[in-house]
Amino acid sequence: MKKISVISFVALMVLSLCSCSNTDYQKVIPANSPLVVKVDVRSLADKSEFDKSEAMQTMENALTAMVSDKDMDQVKKLMKDPMEMGFDLSMPVYAFMADMETFGLTMKVNDEEAVKEFLLLLNRQSMSSKPVEKDGLMCGTLLDDFTYAYDGQSFLLLGSSKGAGKADDLAHQLMNQDEKQSFVSSEGYERLEDVEKDVVMYMDFASLPEKAMKDYAEILPKSLKYKDLEAVASLMFEKGEAQLSAKVFGKTQAAKDIIKETNDHLDEIDGEYLDKVSDEAVLWLGAGVKGEWLLSKIKESKALNELLFVLEQAIDVEQMIRSIDGDVSLEIPTLDAERGGMEFVAYAELDNSKFLADVEDWKKSQKDFGIEMKEQGKNQYILTMKGETFNWGVDDDDLYMGTTRAFNHSKESTGALLKPYKKQIKESQMFLLVNIAAMGLDNQISDRSKGADWAKKNLKGIDAIILKSASADEGTLVIEMKNKDENFLKQIL
Repeated sequence: MKKISVISFVALMVLSLCSCSNTDYQKVIPANSPLVVKVDVRSLADKSEFDKSEAMQTMENALTAMVSDKDMDQVKKLMKDPMEMGFDLSMPVYAFMADMETFGLTMKVNDEEAVKEFLLLLNRQSMSSKPVEKDGLMCGTLLDDFTYAYDGQSFLLLGSSKGAGKADDLAHQLMNQDEKQSFVSSEGYERLEDVEKDVVMYMDFASLPEKAMKDYAEILPKSLKYKDLEAVASLMFEKGEAQLSAKVFGKTQAAKDIIKETNDHLDEIDGEYLDKVSDEAVLWLGAGVKGEWLLSKIKESKALNELLFVLEQAIDVEQMIRSIDGDVSLEIPTLDAERGGMEFVAYAELDNSKFLADVEDWKKSQKDFGIEMKEQGKNQYILTMKGETFNWGVDDDDLYMGTTRAFNHSKESTGALLKPYKKQIKESQMFLLVNIAAMGLDNQISDRSKGADWAKKNLKGIDAIILKSASADEGTLVIEMKNKDENFLKQIL
């Protein structure tokens, strides 16, 4: 079996805590836990080849400086085979929130005596207290801030903002609860276990603080409450890319009906405007949309409805949106920081163009806002506002709108940028491409900033970031590297 560096294990365990087989060690997770993260430590360590990385060497040097000479042999033994710590690393590690003030981590114990020896090693480095038997469990503290408890099956680590006292009491309660009192008896657990990825996360939105969710709640339609939703997200590291996927579930019939209705009114992208996108565009967004339905949802959202009200003062945006039926395309060809503005060009398939009959009335009302609009040809206009010019119009039932520079630049497109993604785009209802390679972000990082070398190196290695969705209730974020042959984790460490 392939060995895992102890440093890899410690680093990934900390990562699990920060992020954030039905066995006994899983039943310590509370039934009402709002957040549970499952981490395949062995897979991550293997994919990253952490023991051969620069980060590994740095951590190894730091650990060597911390460990006393008499313990070096034991440390080297654990570095050679972390299974000697007494944990079964072939099983996932679970991090969780017991509540919004208490977080924990649980691992399967393979050798109780070996766990004790590992904790005694930490104790000699002043990192842990000695394990003490209490009510049938071995207990103690780690780094003064965390409480641990373990037996022959489970190792539990807890931390609480309310102090060690609360964590100590809760640790005994969780270690002694049965499956019916645990997360493993919930539907959320089944959803979590259905997904086999490097990292999988379950979240129950009902348990999140209302204050933290206020801004997000305003974006949702009034008929959809965030407390009626739960989600499962996963992270997978592959050759040349990292994939973060998420799926939302309705807990009530009303929420399920809204999700179904949304899916019924979204269409797959036909690819109508793919060849119009500039070859060096920094961002492109495409979607399949039915305008009448989209407008009804915009009006249900407080934030979006306020934006619609502002736009309506100059142009009858409602009528335009109602007329959309099919592909919508938005391109940002460049980030022009010097001008202080943003170039863009957008296209949309129309069911009709009845709104053109009201253009003359728009011209009259626009004067009150310092806006001037002139006809350039049949159903083609140039709009001037605050020194910026915009082209817009209708051509063969296609609506177009954009800054003049972006609109003219799009005419030179060869379609090369989106050609590699055409199949993925046509399988999606929404597709967003951020062309990191064209943005030059590595040049914007100060050499004096902490971690500048690491950040520059990895930004140079990223080709693109993609966000795609085949339905309204699920989506995937992909970070693509220029190097397609090595695993994503190995490249960034």
